[in-house]
Amino acid sequence: MDDWLYVLVTLVVSGFVGGITNHYAIKMLFHPRRPVYIGKWHVPFTPGLIPKRRDDIAKSLGKVVAEYLVTPEGVQEFLVRPSFRAQAEERIKQAFFQLADSQSTVREILLRWMTEDRWESLKLEMSDAGRSAANRALRAIWEKQDLGSRQLKAVVPGWTEENRQRWSEKAAEIVIRSLEDELLSSAGQKLLTKLAGELVDKTGGFLGAMAAIFVDEDKLVRKLTPVLLRTLHGKELEGQLVGMIRDKLEQFGEQQIGELLELIVEQEPLDWLKEQSERLPVESWIRSIEQLEVGQLIAPWKEKADRWIPSITGKAIELIGGLLPAAFQAIRLPSLVQEQVEKFPIERLEEIILSLSGKEFRAITWLGVLLGGMIGLIQALFIIWTR
Repeated sequence: MDDWLYVLVTLVVSGFVGGITNHYAIKMLFHPRRPVYIGKWHVPFTPGLIPKRRDDIAKSLGKVVAEYLVTPEGVQEFLVRPSFRAQAEERIKQAFFQLADSQSTVREILLRWMTEDRWESLKLEMSDAGRSAANRALRAIWEKQDLGSRQLKAVVPGWTEENRQRWSEKAAEIVIRSLEDELLSSAGQKLLTKLAGELVDKTGGFLGAMAAIFVDEDKLVRKLTPVLLRTLHGKELEGQLVGMIRDKLEQFGEQQIGELLELIVEQEPLDWLKEQSERLPVESWIRSIEQLEVGQLIAPWKEKADRWIPSITGKAIELIGGLLPAAFQAIRLPSLVQEQVEKFPIERLEEIILSLSGKEFRAITWLGVLLGGMIGLIQALFIIWTR
């Protein structure tokens, strides 16, 4: 064989071997996906490097991400940057003023973020949570303050003799006014007429017979009404009523609140408080709120927005920054990254890497062709020289 032909063949074969070697070396990063067996013999280098070391790669990647790439300190440093704060303030202002100019109701705004079924379910959850919170709050106050065993006078502020006298006079005035209104009402006049008729009927003997013939019940009521009103506004009745109320207040002030409440409601105080919390019209409150226009709720704060939004933004950033270490610890970032990498399909990973590094991989293949060809050329020339 001529020397030039020998050199050419050696050059082509060496270049082909170098190129095909690099090509399959790259392929062996991802292929085969699973171990290959011939009988019981495990074929070496199967599966490929990445499928074989997938768990180790995921674990290492999770550690690197948590310790070097995404750390609480790094995120905190990003949050306190003036550029980030300014951008956050601008976004909050835009959202605020957009809501302030909106004529949508609270319900309409919420339904943009969730389905109607989800909102109705959430309202039920909020109603139950509201009642439970009210019950817990009432129970906590009752038990923490030990209200059941405390005397009424120790709880009511301003429980002095002077105040009790004033409260009694006010209560007596209310009672007298209420009795007067009831007496002058149509129902009160009917009641007086009925009482007058019963009084005439119960009068026996000759006087009773004469009264039944000559006495006009309506006229009797018209004459009795002014007398009753003068009696109601008389100092004697008012004084007796004030004294009675004052004595009752003094008596109640010495009693324990638990005993008084149990006497009034005729059941255990805590059970009664629970019933009252369960009767709260939370659903009605929520329906009233969801029909309000968002713009009307926000409008009073619109003029002050430029002052309080920067302050609130700063406080929110500080709060988030302070919670980051605990949040990172709670989500266990290394484990989270490891789980996500383990779930990621090898096929998709290969597609991503090849799409990003396809040119470089092809360059490596052609570099193998070049290096193989150069080695073949040197080898052929060396053999010809030493022949």
